[in-house]
Amino acid sequence: MCQKLIASLLFLLCGISLVFGQGSYTAQIRGTITDPSGALVHAALITITNNATGISVTAHSNEEGLYILTGLRPAMYTLKVEATGFRAVERRDVVLAVSQDTTVNFALNPLTVTETVIVTGAPPLLDTESAAIGTDVTNEYVRDIPLYNRSLFGLVYLAGGVTETSGSGINDNYPSGTNFVSNGQRNATAEIRLDGSPLTAPEQGEGGNTNVYYTPSVEIVQEFKVQNNSFAAEFGNNGGTVVNLVLRQGGNKFHGAGWWFGQRPQFDSRDFFNNGEKPDHIRDQYGLAFSGPIVKNKTFFFFDIEKLRQSDPVNLEGYVPTDLMRQGDFSELLALDSPVTIFDPKNISCGEGGCTRAPFETPNVIPQDQIDPIGQNIINLYPEPNVADAVFPDPNFRKVLLSTAPYWQYDIKLDHQISQNHKINGRYSHNHSEFTVPTVLGNDGDGVIYLTSVHNVGLEYNWAVKPTMLFSSRLSLDRVVAPGISNHYPTLESVGFPAILASNGLHRMPTIQTSGEGLNLFDQCCVDTNFAHTLWTYSAALQWSAGKHSIKFGGEQREFFNNFWQPNNPTGLFDVSRDVTTSQPNAGLGDANEGFSFATLLTGFAYGGNINIIPAVADKSQETAFFVQDDFKVTPKLTVNLGLRYEWSTPYTERFDRSQFSNFTGDSGINVPGIGEIMGTTNFAGGSRRSAPIDRNNFAPRFGFAYQLGSNTVLRGGLGVFYGMNVATNFQYAGTAFRKSAQIKFTKDNYQTQFGSFADPFPSGLSPAQGNKYGPLAQWGFDNGNDLGTQTARNAEIYQWNLGVQHLFPWGIVLGADYSANRSTHLPWAGTNSTRNRNFLSSAVRNQLVEDLNPSHDPESNAVSDFLNTNVDNPFRCLFNTVDAQGNPCAAAPIFGEADSIYNDAQIPQLNLVRPYPQFDGAFTGLPLLGATSTYHSLQIRFQKRTSHNLSFEGNYTLSKATDDSSSGSNAWIGNLQFDNPQILDNLKAEHGISSNDATHRFVLAAVYGLPFGRGRLIGTEMNRVADAIVGGWSLNTVMTLQTGQPIAIQMASGRLTDGNQRPNVTCPNLRTGINFYQAAATGAPYLNENCFADPGDNIAGNAPRHFSNLRGPGIRNLDLSLSKEFQIREDMKLQIRAEMFNATNTPRFAFPNAGWELGGSFGKVESTTGNFRKMQFGARFQF
Repeated sequence: MCQKLIASLLFLLCGISLVFGQGSYTAQIRGTITDPSGALVHAALITITNNATGISVTAHSNEEGLYILTGLRPAMYTLKVEATGFRAVERRDVVLAVSQDTTVNFALNPLTVTETVIVTGAPPLLDTESAAIGTDVTNEYVRDIPLYNRSLFGLVYLAGGVTETSGSGINDNYPSGTNFVSNGQRNATAEIRLDGSPLTAPEQGEGGNTNVYYTPSVEIVQEFKVQNNSFAAEFGNNGGTVVNLVLRQGGNKFHGAGWWFGQRPQFDSRDFFNNGEKPDHIRDQYGLAFSGPIVKNKTFFFFDIEKLRQSDPVNLEGYVPTDLMRQGDFSELLALDSPVTIFDPKNISCGEGGCTRAPFETPNVIPQDQIDPIGQNIINLYPEPNVADAVFPDPNFRKVLLSTAPYWQYDIKLDHQISQNHKINGRYSHNHSEFTVPTVLGNDGDGVIYLTSVHNVGLEYNWAVKPTMLFSSRLSLDRVVAPGISNHYPTLESVGFPAILASNGLHRMPTIQTSGEGLNLFDQCCVDTNFAHTLWTYSAALQWSAGKHSIKFGGEQREFFNNFWQPNNPTGLFDVSRDVTTSQPNAGLGDANEGFSFATLLTGFAYGGNINIIPAVADKSQETAFFVQDDFKVTPKLTVNLGLRYEWSTPYTERFDRSQFSNFTGDSGINVPGIGEIMGTTNFAGGSRRSAPIDRNNFAPRFGFAYQLGSNTVLRGGLGVFYGMNVATNFQYAGTAFRKSAQIKFTKDNYQTQFGSFADPFPSGLSPAQGNKYGPLAQWGFDNGNDLGTQTARNAEIYQWNLGVQHLFPWGIVLGADYSANRSTHLPWAGTNSTRNRNFLSSAVRNQLVEDLNPSHDPESNAVSDFLNTNVDNPFRCLFNTVDAQGNPCAAAPIFGEADSIYNDAQIPQLNLVRPYPQFDGAFTGLPLLGATSTYHSLQIRFQKRTSHNLSFEGNYTLSKATDDSSSGSNAWIGNLQFDNPQILDNLKAEHGISSNDATHRFVLAAVYGLPFGRGRLIGTEMNRVADAIVGGWSLNTVMTLQTGQPIAIQMASGRLTDGNQRPNVTCPNLRTGINFYQAAATGAPYLNENCFADPGDNIAGNAPRHFSNLRGPGIRNLDLSLSKEFQIREDMKLQIRAEMFNATNTPRFAFPNAGWELGGSFGKVESTTGNFRKMQFGARFQF
C-alpha cells in the first residue's frame, strides 16, 4: 500500500510535467568529524532531531570524515554525533534558518565512561558555505516589530539594497508584495516563495511584472528571508531577488494563539495638509491559530483564520455646476477677479488670420434652444453645491463617504511522516475580500465593488533514497478570481444615450471628463472587470553527496493561464474640455480665462471621445528551467559553489487564436501614389499559435565561494547570470484586429463645424472588429496597437557579482560588509505604449519641419503643430472608397469596407502621411524595445545580534548608485515612474542617466529590547509576582529608516513634442528657490525655481535630463515604535498587550514637487504627502 501511494505521488508531482523542479527553502548542515589529534573519523552516526516534532534524520560521516544533512525544515534542532570508541556529543538548540547552508564540526574524545557531552545555546552561525547575500528575519521580528497594517511585506525593507519604488511610499501597495526595488533592479520583478512554492504570478494586465494575491498573516510566518544576490542555480525567472517565507507547523504539543489589532482615528494625527477633521479610519484585524499532533512524532496539523474589517474616508472636493449653470447661465464667471468668458462653438468665422468664435449673444448665457438635452441630463447628475459662498475656482462641494474592505482568510497545513524515509506535507490557503468604492465623482470616482477570491495550494514530498541522497518534489497552485462590478451607475437609456454605446453588453453611464475646472463623472478605468488566473508549478530535485561534493539537479515548469476582461471606457468617454468654448477653434490655443467644461457639456459639442469594444482573452504561457548545482568542500575552510541553469520562456498563446503580431519590415505589396511602397504588415497566429521565435539562449552560469579566514571570519564572493521574467508572459487584450477602439469625432475640420454628438456619436456608423479578414493588411485606416511582434521576446539579462567579509564579534554580533553590483541588458523600455510604438514622427522629419517653419525656435510659434494637424488630400481614399480625394471615380473597387475610418474621407491629417507607417491612423505597436541597460554599485553593511541580555537587533547601511536608460517596464504609472518615458523615441541613447530609483544613502535598524525590569531581569530579579505583573515584562521595539531623496524628473506641463515626452530647457544652475521642502509645503511657495527652465518650443526637444542627479525629492526619516507588556499566566500560557506608533515623530514625508513645468502655474510646489501621518495601533495576543 505504501509503495502504491508513493508511486502515485511521484506520478502526480513529476510525471505530469515531465521535468524536474527546484526552489528549496530548506536548510542543510555539513561538517567534519575528527578525534583529538585531528584525524578524521569515518562511519560516525549523526542524528538531527526537530525539537518540536521529534522527527529525526540520520547520516554517517564518509571516509574523509565529512557528513551532510539536507532537506531540513527551518526550525530548532538537537544534533547528536556517535562513533565507536568515542564519547557521544550532543548540541542542543541549533537554529536553522531559511535556505541556510552552514558548517558544524565535531571533535570527539575517546570513551572513558558512558556519557554524552551536551552543548547548549550554540552561538550564531556564520554563513560559511555560500556566497549569497541576504537578510534573515526571524519569527521574533516577524511577530514583534511594528508593521504598518500588519503587512508582512514591510519586512523586505530590513534587507540591504532594498528601497521603495520612486515616489510610491514604503507601504505595501500595488503590485502587492513586489513593489520594491532590490539591488537596483526594477520594482515588481522579485519572486516570493511560500514553503518553497511561488506566490508570485505575472501581473494580470502586463507581462514582465509580478504580483502577489495571497499574503499569509504575520502571526503564522515562522521566518522571512530576502536573498538579493542569490547565486544558487535553482533560483531564476526573476530580477535576482528571492523572498522566502516559511509558515509555522504543528508539533508534538498543542499550541494556540488569538490576536486582535485595531486602529481608531482618535489616536491618529492629521496629515500635514489637513486642517479639518481627522479621517474616520477604522481597522480591526483579528484571528486565531491552533496546532498540534494528530499522531505524535508522525502527523501534525496547523490551522489559522484571520479577519479584517476596515473603512476609510473618501474625501470628495471640487467644483460642481451651480443652479444657474445647470440652466445654461454662466454669467457668474464674469464677476470673478479673473473673468472667464465662454464662446459659442457653433458661431464661427474664418479669415486669412484663422478662425474665431463669437461670444453668446447674451454674454456667458447659452440660449435654451442651444442646450443639448443629453448634456442637460448629464449636468443634472452632478450633486448640488454644499459649500456656501464658494467662488470659482474654490471648491463648492465637499463630502466624505466611506469605502469598506472586509477581508478574511484561513490556512490548513498537514505534515506527515509516511515512514523513516518518506515525508509529505500539504497546505491549503484561501482568502476573500470585498473592496467597495462608493463614489462616482472625481478622478478616482470609479464607483466599483472589487471581489477577490484566492485559492493557494502547496504539496511537497521528500524521499530519502539513501542516507546520502534526497529526492524532493512540489506541486503548487495559485488560483485567483477577481471580478469588478460597477456600483450604482445610471443607465445609458436613462440619460438618453444611444444603444450603440452598449456594444460591450454594458448599459451604464459613460465617463464624463472635464479639463480640470470641475469634477469628472463616472470614471471608467477599471470598473467592469472579469479577471481570473491560474498558476500551476511543478518541480522536483535530486540531491546527493559524494565525497566533498554536494550535488543537486532539478528543474521546474510553470504554466500560467490568464483570463482577463477589463475594457477601458466600455460605454464610452466624452471629453468636455473647455477648449470647445474658447475663442479659437484649435486645440489648446484659447486663453486661460476662456471656456468652461460645464458650458461645453451643455452645448453637446464635446472635444472628443472614444469607446473600447473588447473581448475577454484566455492566455497561456510557460516557464521551463533545469539546473545543476555542486557545492564543493575543497578544504575544511573553503567551499566553492558551482552552478548552471538553463531556462526559457514560452510566450503566451490565446485560446481562440486572437493574437496578432506586428511585422515592422513586412512588405504590404501596395504602392500608394505620392508615397510609394507601403511597409508594415500583420501576422496572425499560425500552426504553433504564435508568429515569433522563442528565446532559447538563456544559459545562466553561477559561481560562488566562501573561505573561513578564522573561526569567526568568512570571506565570500561570487558572480552569476540571471534572466528576468519575459515581457510576453501575458497581456490583457486580444490583438487589435479582434477588438474595437473607436474615436468619437465631434469634428472633422478642427472644430469649425460639429460632426458627432451625444445622441449620434458615430454618424458614419461603427464597424465591428475586423478579425483576420484583411490578412496582413489588418487595421489599415485605424490605430494598430498590438502587444506582440515577429521579433524574439528576449528575457532581460542580469549579471551580478559581490565580494565581502562577515565577522562574528563578542555578544553574538555579526557584521558583514559587501560590495554588491550588477549590470542588466535587454531590459524593456519604460511605458505601456511609448517604445512599443514604431509609428512615430522621426527626428529627421521633425527637425526639418522646425527648420522650415520655425527656424528661430520661437516658443510662441505653433507652426509645426499647425502643419501636422492640417488636413490634406487623402492618397489612401481609393482603398476605402469608390472615389478619390478629388471626387473622381477610382480605378478599382476598394479593399476595405470600414465606414468609421477617417481614411474614407477626402482629407486626413498631414501627420499621418509623414509618419513611417502612413496606412495607420495612430500607433503601430508590438513588443517594447528590449535594449535598455542598467548598472548598480553598492557598499552594503549588515549587522545582526541574536537575542541575549534581552536585546536583539538587525539592520543595514547601503551606499549605492544606480544608473539606467529606463527605470521601469510596463508599470510606468506607479509613483514617479510616470515621468520615466523617453523624450525622443529614435534617440534613446540620450536617456541614459541616474535611475529614478537611485537612493545614495539608506540606513535601517530594527530592534527588540526587553526592558530590564522584573523577575529574571537585571533589575528586580527576585521581584514578587504582583510587582512583576506591573513593572515586569515590558519590551520596546522599533524600526528606524533614514534615506536620502530620489531623483526628480521634470517635463512640460503641456508638451508639444509629437509622439514624444517633451522636457523643458534648463537655463541656469539655480534649480531650487532656496527653501526646504517643509517651508515649501507650509507656505505654498515653490521648491523649484521656475525661472531656471524654459519652453524649448513647438516640436523641439528640451535639454533637461530624464532625471536630475543633483535635484532630489524628499528623503525618508521615519521611526516606528511599539511598547508591549507580557503577562506570564503560567509556564506555557501568556498574554501580550501592545501599543504601536507608525511615524512616531509625525515627521511628514512630502511628495515630490509638481514636476510639470509652466510659468505661473503650480510647478515646483509641494502639495501632498506620500508617507503616513502618525497612526496608532493597539493589539493583544494570547498564546498557549
